[in-house]
Amino acid sequence: MKVHFQQQCEHSECGLACVSMIIDYFTKKTKLSSLREQYGVPNGGYNLLQLQTVLSENGVTSKAVKIDAKSVKAVPLPFIAFWDQKHFVIIEKITSKHILIIDPAIGKKKVMREEFEEHFSGIALYVTNNGHRKIQLSKVHPVILKIAKKNIILLLLTLIISIIMQCLSLVIPYAMQYIIDRLEFSKVLVFKSMLIIIILLFLNYFTFNLIRTRVITRMQTTFDKNFLSTTIIQLLDLPYSYFVNRSKGELIYRINSNSYIRQILIDQMIELIIDIIFFFLYLFAMFFYSVKLAIFTIIIAFILCFFSYINAKVNRKIQQNEIVVLTKAQDMINEIVNNIFTIKSTNSQRNMYCKWEDNFDKQVGLEKEKAKCSSILSNMTQTIQTFYSLFIIFGGYVLVCQQEITLGGVIAFSTIGVSFLKPILSIMNSYSQILMIKLYLERLLDILDTPNESSLMGDKNPSNYKGEITLENVSYKYSEFSPLAVSDVCLKINPYEKVAIVGASGSGKSTLLKVMSCLYLTTSGNVYYDDYNVKELNIHKLREKIGIVLQESCLFKGTFRENITMGRDFTEEDILKNIQVTKLGELVNSFPLGLETNISESGQNLSGGQRQKVAIARTIISNPSIIFLDEPTSALDNESEKTVMEYLLNIKATMVVVAHRLSTIEKFDKIIVMDNGKIVETGSHNELMKKNDYYARLYNISL
Repeated sequence: MKVHFQQQCEHSECGLACVSMIIDYFTKKTKLSSLREQYGVPNGGYNLLQLQTVLSENGVTSKAVKIDAKSVKAVPLPFIAFWDQKHFVIIEKITSKHILIIDPAIGKKKVMREEFEEHFSGIALYVTNNGHRKIQLSKVHPVILKIAKKNIILLLLTLIISIIMQCLSLVIPYAMQYIIDRLEFSKVLVFKSMLIIIILLFLNYFTFNLIRTRVITRMQTTFDKNFLSTTIIQLLDLPYSYFVNRSKGELIYRINSNSYIRQILIDQMIELIIDIIFFFLYLFAMFFYSVKLAIFTIIIAFILCFFSYINAKVNRKIQQNEIVVLTKAQDMINEIVNNIFTIKSTNSQRNMYCKWEDNFDKQVGLEKEKAKCSSILSNMTQTIQTFYSLFIIFGGYVLVCQQEITLGGVIAFSTIGVSFLKPILSIMNSYSQILMIKLYLERLLDILDTPNESSLMGDKNPSNYKGEITLENVSYKYSEFSPLAVSDVCLKINPYEKVAIVGASGSGKSTLLKVMSCLYLTTSGNVYYDDYNVKELNIHKLREKIGIVLQESCLFKGTFRENITMGRDFTEEDILKNIQVTKLGELVNSFPLGLETNISESGQNLSGGQRQKVAIARTIISNPSIIFLDEPTSALDNESEKTVMEYLLNIKATMVVVAHRLSTIEKFDKIIVMDNGKIVETGSHNELMKKNDYYARLYNISL
């Protein structure tokens, strides 16, 4: 049994990915997504002690040792190795010349001993368990099963039509034999009869193929809609924390792999079923014509299967690494486009190009490696298949001379033999494709298998929410092994109260705001909206009652109107009122198209302050019961900031604001002062200034 590769999805989870592969190898079938859900991913990644803890809790005992690169042969395989002083990989196999490593970032690869000694950091974590788990057959994912059941009629119709077409193909060799063996008896009547039969066969085959093509197209589009829709719905419903450490490019590449999965699942699987059925029919037909030629054909088939199997295994390893490289390329292009200002302002175009070129060179290298293997393995199968008919004609000639078979029988056998080899090669190709689809599915299933917000919360509707929030002993940490970012917070905010959260950088202000607004679920303790525990509420119904503005104001490609309404139904009066109170009216009216003026992707044609105004406008337009704002006016000029804050302080809603500029919060009802994840002071501005403690020092420094 080999170690099953699992790719890391976040930049700091290489250690967890290695642990997942080790657990999967030794004790039980394990996915990285399930470990990530249970343990989380610390921002700085895992250390050895933490990796040992995860292994131990999943039935794997381990030991860490310091060892030099030349002595690694003494360590039981497979083991986790510390790599380049910053990364974890798995050492799967050691030979006299090469070391086979599994890098969770890029896949499996062989390195020379010299390269291994250069990168190995002298620490190994090996397993002390004996043996490994039993091989378990992979199960079809429930999402794919559900889609298949939904389209069962189309699947059966395609299968039936395909079988009819194959039967029509099987008639052709017999027709050929009939014509050739009766050439000397040619008569007008026979000629006309054969011509009619050929035309009928032709028309029937054409008609069934036409129907089959249209049914398959319909099934493909249905599968695309169902599978991609399920993926996008799941992606949109995933917790906010899922996206924090993931690259956008990789997520885009995973979702785009849907078309490749669909093509294989529908085309290849139907062909595989048909090929298996007709494999036996063609086998029977060959033995009916000639036992000797049939045995020869079976030998040829075994040779083709051998080369096809080796080719599939080699290609899978190369494809596995190629997917990682292509994913990285997608991510790099995404970074270049999204951060073009930073690239130009730092004059780092050359640096970014070199990074892209280095990745592209790896892609070219993998393509060359694939071509090198195909030039031998694929070429061998293609050559044998091409010359097969000639071999049969030659062998058939000998049998004709011995009167063991007729000339028409040889021609017919040649056609059947080619038809027999075709499903054999198709079955082997399907095997190769299934190996490939597993690589794509595993990456896509990371999205589908991650618990979404709807499953993590309840279904109650807070229909009469007044705007009260209560926190009871609330703590939050980003992973099982991370320190608490928010620790044992108890707090009550009354309806319509205006509350500011202040503190030094890293004190937990923004994290507390995200916990209060249900972007993060508590690690311990409870958050109540009025008398509702938020874990019992329907998250989508809850978000209809609240508004959130984070530090970065993200806009979409579309008009001002679309960015403010976000598909919600508001009157023209509501929209105009909100652009006035957010000081956005002057900007909108400066354009000939007004509200219908298009904003570029991410709002790149607007300033930071203008983007912030749009973000505030689209939040307050829905008249939420409570508004959460994380430094909402940091990019606004003084006049706009004063106008916006005065409006927010006077609206009939609870408001919680994370503020860095303390001069903006003097009029707030309550100020919460945080330090090291804890609330250290609470009170109004005047009360806290009189205490002359932590808040007073922060305030005086900010002046």
